[in-house]
Amino acid sequence: MIYDVIVSIKVKNMKQFNENHNKNLSREPSKKNFAFPGSEMHEVPIFSFTIEHMSLRIQPDFVKQTLVDCNQQLRVRAFQDISHISLDISEIRINEIESLSIDISNFRCTNDQKLIIEFSELFRRGSTVDINISYSTGYNEIESSSGFTSPRNGFHFITKNSQDRQIPAYQTWTQGQATESPYWFPCVDSPQMKFTLDIEVICPREFMVISNGILASKLTEHEITVWKFIEKNPLPSYLVSVVIGRFSVVESNYNNIPLYYYWPEEINKDDAMLTFAETPHMIGFFEEYFNTKFPFQKYSQSAVDNFEFGGMENSSCTTLTRNVLHDKITSMDYRNDIFLVVHELAHQWFGDMVTCKDWSHIWLNEGFATYCELLYWERTRGMDEFHYNLIKNTDIYFEEAKDQYHRPIVTKFYKHPDELFDAHAYEKAGFILHMLRSYLGEFNFRKSLKTYLTQYQHKSAESLDLLRILEETSGIEMHSFFDQWIYREGHPDLQIDFILEDIDSKADGNSTKNLTVKIRQGNDNLNGAEKSIHYKFQLEIKINLLDGTGKKRQILHLMDVDTYTSESTVFIDRNLSLGIISIDPDFKVLKNINSIKILNETEDFQLKRLLVNQMKNGDTVIERVNAVRLLKNLYSEEIITALQDRITGDIFYGVSVEAANAIGSFYDKNNYEKSDRAYQALISILKNRASFDNFRPEIKKAIVKNIGIFERSNSIELLENFIQTSNTDSIFVKSVAATAIGKSCKGLLNKKEKEGIISVLKKLVDTTNTFQSNLATGALEGLKELSKEKDQDIYLEVVNFFLENTDQSKEYFVRAKATACLGKFLTYKSDPINPIVTNMNLGVFNRLKELLRDDRRKIKMNACTALSDDDAKFDIFPDKRTYDSIEELITIARSDKDGFVRRKAEVSANIIRQWIAKWANKPLKIDTKLDVGNGNLR
Repeated sequence: MIYDVIVSIKVKNMKQFNENHNKNLSREPSKKNFAFPGSEMHEVPIFSFTIEHMSLRIQPDFVKQTLVDCNQQLRVRAFQDISHISLDISEIRINEIESLSIDISNFRCTNDQKLIIEFSELFRRGSTVDINISYSTGYNEIESSSGFTSPRNGFHFITKNSQDRQIPAYQTWTQGQATESPYWFPCVDSPQMKFTLDIEVICPREFMVISNGILASKLTEHEITVWKFIEKNPLPSYLVSVVIGRFSVVESNYNNIPLYYYWPEEINKDDAMLTFAETPHMIGFFEEYFNTKFPFQKYSQSAVDNFEFGGMENSSCTTLTRNVLHDKITSMDYRNDIFLVVHELAHQWFGDMVTCKDWSHIWLNEGFATYCELLYWERTRGMDEFHYNLIKNTDIYFEEAKDQYHRPIVTKFYKHPDELFDAHAYEKAGFILHMLRSYLGEFNFRKSLKTYLTQYQHKSAESLDLLRILEETSGIEMHSFFDQWIYREGHPDLQIDFILEDIDSKADGNSTKNLTVKIRQGNDNLNGAEKSIHYKFQLEIKINLLDGTGKKRQILHLMDVDTYTSESTVFIDRNLSLGIISIDPDFKVLKNINSIKILNETEDFQLKRLLVNQMKNGDTVIERVNAVRLLKNLYSEEIITALQDRITGDIFYGVSVEAANAIGSFYDKNNYEKSDRAYQALISILKNRASFDNFRPEIKKAIVKNIGIFERSNSIELLENFIQTSNTDSIFVKSVAATAIGKSCKGLLNKKEKEGIISVLKKLVDTTNTFQSNLATGALEGLKELSKEKDQDIYLEVVNFFLENTDQSKEYFVRAKATACLGKFLTYKSDPINPIVTNMNLGVFNRLKELLRDDRRKIKMNACTALSDDDAKFDIFPDKRTYDSIEELITIARSDKDGFVRRKAEVSANIIRQWIAKWANKPLKIDTKLDVGNGNLR
């Protein structure tokens, strides 16, 4: 029976699969490509006209949640003689177009979402006309009998979480990046098209309105208020913003710049201002560092509900998610809100005042804003914090490069601009700016930024514009730098060897040693052209030496790395001993160090001794963290002890965190002695509560999290102390403790004890109310660990609990986490043919199909990821659900309005295709028995 099922599925599905595989499979297992099939070249567009000014008048209907009878006036200037203009629209119905400046012969809306306005006479070069457009949004005849629905993008009406979908909205906000503005007003949706703006918003008098520019007038008549804003500085369509709702507000100022902070009324003022209070100081820092005044007449920040991003830097009026607002207790170890506020503020210069000319150059917006976070952190929190956050940012990029793809920072080949908003545009580009700062020097770097901001003030720019300014300002050739780091994908992967040799005494009687550093780039398994690809850069090598009296001397050696294999030699006095050999001690070059080896180790010259010395005595956080990470490959009792000492003894918390992570990395399920030694090292620190309680929350969190990795049931009692809601520990520590408890209870043999732990974790989900539901989501992570539970009753109980927590009535962060975890329960390998379990797995799949069409971006993306979770892979052969998953994901990849969701769906579909491809390429194993007596196979 099972064999028949395998054959029928294979015959039925493989023909179609093989026909579509080459066309649809976006990335082969050996190559991880950024560009999916269907990607196109996107050149910077050249326009025959420009919009100089836009006037907009809207009146949102909060009951019907629609935006109808809007009025727009465009002042358009022609660059050449033209007979028509083309505007971008999405699901907009045009009611009427007229002009007193030129005769309009016709207008039409095309299938490719364009509004073509035709003139009865030539629109002459250099002349200006005003065009009035009356329109309504959300025009969708398929989904509504009347033709109008709430706009599906761009302009968002927010309602209370309720099964009654007809309740009036209580808040609205817009989101234009990257291509959503055409859903609520006709425009040229290109970042290079910038115009001045005035906007009128008509709404019930109880609502506040926030928009670009300054408030020019506010007129109330009866129950209606008309708000008018004027923005005199040109902005692109994606930065036009309107926020409406009931908010508390605090007004402040920086010099003569009015500052406004808005947040939902139910949030305490003191809590909200924990996030906003540094804003004036941030503006002052950026004005000084860029030597450029704040570019707008006012700056407002609005924290809104259901915002799908952290923040959006609309010109002069940033929109933020309310989810970053927190209380004083949370602020002990939560700083992401400050990074977010800094990031969006920096965009007012880089992105708003100077805008990337095309989305392929988005790093000019996002890379700058990301690096500006670190610049502010360096000024206000110190060099150690700057260095550690620099490391963590590059970790994000390296993870994307390892697990997903490499791409050039500037690429024109993509499907949708949303695909470009990734770790290459943010974290990698931010680090490239750090490299530029190091390469050019602080003076030239800051002078170049000032020149760039001045020359392109309220205009748009592309990467070559920045290159030209860097060259003109510094006098240093920059094309090779940009070719290598901006226009080439990837980064150097290095294998480093040290060789120490004695050499004969010189004629002057001084004896020396040769330290040879050999660096290989790339992977030794590559061949031909791939192997020949290499980077050219200079690498600093800091060598600390000790004489017989313990006095330290230092050599800073600059090594040219310019071929696939590079070598450099440093001469060292024979009477001095090597203490540290630190590669790139200030992290000036983007690179991965895959390995460091000593080819001729002796008792006096050992890698682990060098790294332990660097971990203890490195001058920078960069040096100490790098040493800790390299020690992960050198397990020994001595290394464990040294790492243990750094957890408790380093002056900077980040090194302690990394040391705890390094000890956790020694977990080896096949080596009990090694695992036990590492586990005991962490547990001994935890048990010493007098010392442990004085640690920073980040260190506590790292220790508790890594204890969970060892999955020891005897950890549970200690870990349970952390999840008591009455204790004073950070909620982030409590959260990882809840997850660690889930990991640790897997080995419990007593069913009653295990059910008790499950009950505790479920209660945390159901009853706790913490910042971003952090404790509840940590408990869900812990319960997820029971996805391989062999006891059917426990398994079904846990699955049901996750299904319940994906319901729309549940809190957003709980729903998002539960959705992501459902992928662990799509396949039950302990008893795959049990009908009860099979029905439950089918219920999980059906729920994920529903969640693919949820209202919230994160829920949809998590549902995509769940369908392609490693634990969701079929056990023996692909079944119907496997192919249905691909079909569902392809539907979302084709039809969802959100580019981020479409990308995630396509990635997940490709992962499942690869499962099938790998299975299809394996010979099918058929178990047969030969009945010798009658010659039959059975």
